[in-house]
Amino acid sequence: MNNRIYIYFICLMFIASCDDYLEVIPESSLNLAVDSEEKIAELLTGAYPEASYFPFLEARTDNVEQRQNGIHNQLNESMFYWEDYDREDLDTPLNYWNACYAGIAQANKALELLATYPKTERVKALYGEAFLLRAYLHFMLVNIWSKPYAPQLAKQSLGIPYVTKPEKNAWVDYDRSTVEDVYQKIEADLKLGISLVNDSYYKNPKFHFNKKAAYAFASRFYLFKGDWEKVISYANYVVGPDPKEFLRKWIDYEKQFLFNRTSLYTAYTAPNESANLLLTTTESRYARYVTNQRYGSTRNTVIRIFDKTGITSCDNAKNLNLQSPYIFSYESNPYQAKFDELSLFGNVGSSNPRGLMVTNVLLTTDETLLNRMEALAMLGRYDEAIDDILAYLKGKFNSEPFCLRENYTTTSVNDYEIYNPFYGMSTQQLALIKNILHLRQKEFYQEGLRWFDLRRYYISVNRKTKNTLYQPLRKDDARKTLQLPQEAIQNGLKPNER
Repeated sequence: MNNRIYIYFICLMFIASCDDYLEVIPESSLNLAVDSEEKIAELLTGAYPEASYFPFLEARTDNVEQRQNGIHNQLNESMFYWEDYDREDLDTPLNYWNACYAGIAQANKALELLATYPKTERVKALYGEAFLLRAYLHFMLVNIWSKPYAPQLAKQSLGIPYVTKPEKNAWVDYDRSTVEDVYQKIEADLKLGISLVNDSYYKNPKFHFNKKAAYAFASRFYLFKGDWEKVISYANYVVGPDPKEFLRKWIDYEKQFLFNRTSLYTAYTAPNESANLLLTTTESRYARYVTNQRYGSTRNTVIRIFDKTGITSCDNAKNLNLQSPYIFSYESNPYQAKFDELSLFGNVGSSNPRGLMVTNVLLTTDETLLNRMEALAMLGRYDEAIDDILAYLKGKFNSEPFCLRENYTTTSVNDYEIYNPFYGMSTQQLALIKNILHLRQKEFYQEGLRWFDLRRYYISVNRKTKNTLYQPLRKDDARKTLQLPQEAIQNGLKPNER
């Protein structure tokens, strides 16, 4: 009997309280009559994920530890200890799973409708957006609920259902395919989307898969797959030969928000920030909980990650001391005010409020440049990778470390015990990758992306805790793959290993 999965496609209906959010949160669902190109465009606008993966993935990383006076939250605690969690609420894995498949359903409905229209340039552009959305949402699902991609394992590893048609019913059975099959289908949709995407038809292009966002996503996809030449090719379109001007300039943020740190989000999530390529508005409590929940950033984690890491073989830059330009706010614990919040319903005082809209930055030029650095390192193009590191530091902090080039490619062989990707690495590559991953960890702090690096490089995580049931997260720990929703398992879908 085929494996099956329940996927509940939620009708995504919100009441917008200000004009700024109308483009981001349209009143659209699969049940509305869609009889024009404009309505298809609205259908696609509503297909972007309206749930956030930041809260449940960040708590699983080595960016967090127990806070002395933190407020208990069951989701936060379960994620910190890598436990399975299947409740339905904002910011949960189940919420994100449902939101992704709801978005896929809307993208598929748009593709079905577009097939009935003449192939005008506008219709082609809508096709492109739909294919890109379908590819991105499946990519996120497979990289959270399946094992990391590795060529030697991808044919056997269980993937997630790749849905390519709209459904009439809320509950639908699907086969669970392999990771290799899912990646092949993502790549096909990605290529189609990139060939058709056209920025000309967007009023607010950064809330859509504009062309640079599409290429940035492609650079991430091929990085996870280990196709280095393609990573570089797609990244080159986004950041070019001199990427400094396109990066997020933390040195300017430091000047602007030094005495108003809690307003960092106004620039961080702004569409006119050149580093931001793709934004989406989610319903989330993360903007408030990131400051005070029990497991999160502490002074220890901030010092360890931002001050005590750098170019490890260079005495002048072994500790980069970047806590100051990265703009931390300090209450009982440090945090970065990266997240805005708009309450649609005014119930901000309740313990579990709904209608809190928070902007997530999904793709950036910073990540794209870091992707290119990794790919250059893995191709043995060390000088070019170092050039990118120097451009990165110069563009963001207006400084370059006083280091010899050989410092960037020198490290201890003991680091092989920490970093174990599916591909082998020379010691020069290992040194560069270690330095690049440190930069990635700083840049996307609180945003959950560190979790994917822990998976890609099979990095273990140890907690400081007195919990007697605690077990460290091993390199190839089964808990690095989230468990599928219980409803799916109960109805025939094979669960992930435990």
